[in-house]
Amino acid sequence: MNLRFADFEIDLARQEMRHTGAIVHVEPQVFDLLVHLIRNRDRIVSKDELFEAIWQGRIVSEATLSSRISAARRALGDSGNDQSFIRTLHKRGFRFVGDVERDSSAPAANAIETGIAPEDPVHETAKLVPAHASLPLSDDPSASAPSFDDVRRGSDQEYLAHGLAVASRPALADRVSDAADDFAMLHADAGAAAAVPTKAAASNGRRITRNLLVAVGAVALVLLTAPAAWWLLWSSSTPYVKDRDAVASEVVSSEDRLNAWTPSIIVLPFANLSGDPKRDYLADGITDSLISDLAHALPGVPIVSRDTAFTYKGRGADAREIGRELEVRYLLEGSVVLDDERVRVNTRLIETKEASQLWAERFDAELKSILQVQDEIVSRVSRAIGLQVVDIEARRSWRERPDSAELIDLVMRGKSVLNLPSSQATMIEARGLFEQAVNVEPASVDGLAGVATTLVFEFLNGYYETGGDERLGRAERLLNRALAIEPRHLLALKANAALRRAQGRFDDAIDMAKMVIMENPGEPWTYKELGLSTLYLGKPEQALEWFAKADRIGPRDPGRWTWLDGRGHALVLLGRDEEAIRALVNALDANPKNTSPHAFLAAAYALLGRSEEARAALAAYLERRPGSRVSTFRTQSPVPLALTSTAYRQLFARVHEGLRKSGMPE
Repeated sequence: MNLRFADFEIDLARQEMRHTGAIVHVEPQVFDLLVHLIRNRDRIVSKDELFEAIWQGRIVSEATLSSRISAARRALGDSGNDQSFIRTLHKRGFRFVGDVERDSSAPAANAIETGIAPEDPVHETAKLVPAHASLPLSDDPSASAPSFDDVRRGSDQEYLAHGLAVASRPALADRVSDAADDFAMLHADAGAAAAVPTKAAASNGRRITRNLLVAVGAVALVLLTAPAAWWLLWSSSTPYVKDRDAVASEVVSSEDRLNAWTPSIIVLPFANLSGDPKRDYLADGITDSLISDLAHALPGVPIVSRDTAFTYKGRGADAREIGRELEVRYLLEGSVVLDDERVRVNTRLIETKEASQLWAERFDAELKSILQVQDEIVSRVSRAIGLQVVDIEARRSWRERPDSAELIDLVMRGKSVLNLPSSQATMIEARGLFEQAVNVEPASVDGLAGVATTLVFEFLNGYYETGGDERLGRAERLLNRALAIEPRHLLALKANAALRRAQGRFDDAIDMAKMVIMENPGEPWTYKELGLSTLYLGKPEQALEWFAKADRIGPRDPGRWTWLDGRGHALVLLGRDEEAIRALVNALDANPKNTSPHAFLAAAYALLGRSEEARAALAAYLERRPGSRVSTFRTQSPVPLALTSTAYRQLFARVHEGLRKSGMPE
C-alpha cells in the first residue's frame, strides 16, 4: 500500500517516505505519526489519540509530541506558520490536509489504510460529534492571549485529573467502564478539547467527559455485545502495530534507532540488598515514584512504563541488551539497603550503547518515616537525573549537531544554559536559544516559557537598571500563551510563580508554586519560591523551613545559591547574624557572580561590630552597584519594597540600620 500526495510517496510495506523518488529519512516515531494522520485525514486527530497510537506504554509529555509534529512538518517542507500539510487546531488536535491518493479504493484496502473496518460502530458515531470552537493562537510572541487565570478556572477534581492522567494507566475493567460512560476525550495537559471518539480514544486510559448523549446508542451496543464487541474495540489495531514493528525491524536496526538523537530512559527495579525479601516494598516504591517523577522532571523525554520496567526485575540483563530491546538511550539502576536506623540508596545512570556509567551517587538518610525518606530520596534522584540528562543531551547536541535548528536541540541547549548559575550573560544566551525554538515552532511551550523565564530573572536579579516593566509585561504575555496551550507545563508554572513574586502578588506566587509541587515534588527551585514569597509576607521563620526543604532535595543543585541567599536574607531579618553570614558566604561560593549577598553581609558584619569585614563586603557590593544608597536599597528589585507586607518592611529596617553602620551613603 502506497500513499501519494504532492511530490511525496509513503511506502507502508517498506516503511519509507520518498520525495520525487528520493528517500526522505525520518525517525520511526515521526513516520508512524505521519501515517496515522494521513490515515485519519477525514477528521481531527486528538493529542490523546496520538499519545496512545505512537507511544503505547510510555509516559511522555506534550513537548515530545510537539517535537515530532515539527519534525514531520520539516520532512514535508512544511512549517508551523504555513501548515500546508499538517494543520494545528488549537485545543483540539491535528489534521492532515493534503490531497492523498492510494493504490486501491476497494473496501478491504480502505480498511487496511484507515485501520477501521467499514462496519465499525464507533467510527460512525464519531461523525455525530460536533467540534468545539478553539482559542486562536497568534504566532506573534507579543500578541495578547487568554490569561492563565482564565485558563486555570475549573474544579479541583478537574485539576487532580489533569495531574494524574499522564502517569496512570487504568486496568482493562476501568477502560471498559470509561468507554461505557462516555466517548469525548480530554487530554491531561491540553485543557478542554473536543476530541473525536475513535478506537484509540476508547482504548486509552484517560478520563472521558460525560456530556455526549449522541453516543448512547453506541454505548448500548458495546454493553449488549460485550465481551465480543469490547474485544474488537480493544484489539482491532493491534495486528497492524505488530506487523509494522516486524517490518520496521528489518528496515531500521535497533542500533540505528539508538543513534537517533531522541533521548529515552528506563528505570530498572531497584535491588533490595537488605537481606530481607519483606523489605522489597521500599525498593519497589522508590522505583515506582522515580518513574512518575522523571516524567515530570524531564518533559519531552520518553520514560519506559512501570509494567515494562518490572519485567526486568531479577533478570540481571545487560545494559546493551536492554537498550537494543527497548531502544532506550539511558538506564537508571540502583540498590537500597535498609536497617533499623538508616536507609542508603546507591544509583547509577548508564548510557546503553556502550554500557558506560555517566553519573553515580549515594544517598544516605536517617530512618524516621519510611514515606518521608522515600519522598526525599526520590526527589533528590529525579532532580539530579533531570539536570544530568539535560546537560548530557545539550553537550551531545553541540558536539554532534552544532548547526542544528531542530526544536529539541534548541530547547535542550536553552535549558542547559538556564541550569547554570545565573548571570546576565547566561540569560542572554538562553533567551537566544529559546527564541530560535519559537521561530521554528511558534507554539513551542518550552520556547515560550524559556524566553519568559529569562526576562523574569533579569528583573529579579537586577541585571538592568531600566526596562523592568517592559520585561515583566512581555514575560506575562508569553506565559499566558504558553499556559493556554499547556496549563500544567512545569517551566511555565515556575516562571509564573517568579513573575507573580516580581509583581508583588505573593499569595498568587505561592499558589503557583504549590501547583508545581503537585506536578513535581522533586523541584527544589519551587520550595525556594515558596520561601521567598513567604518571606516578603513577613514570615521569615516559615520561609527558613522552605529554604531548608529546597536544600535537602538539591544539596548540589546549580540553583542552590538562590535559597542560600534567601536563607541569609531571612536570618538577618531575625537577628541571627552569625548564621546569616555562613549562609551568605556559601551563597557566594555557589555563584560568585551574584551581587545581593555582599550587601546583606555588610549589614550582618556591621550589626555584629565587625567593621573591617563590613567595609570589605560593602566595597564588593558598590563595585557592582555604584551609586547605591540606603534610601534606595531594594526599592525596585528584586521586589518593589512598597509591595511587600508591613511586617516585612518593619523587619527590613534592621538591614537598613546595618547598611548605615557599614558606611553606605544615606
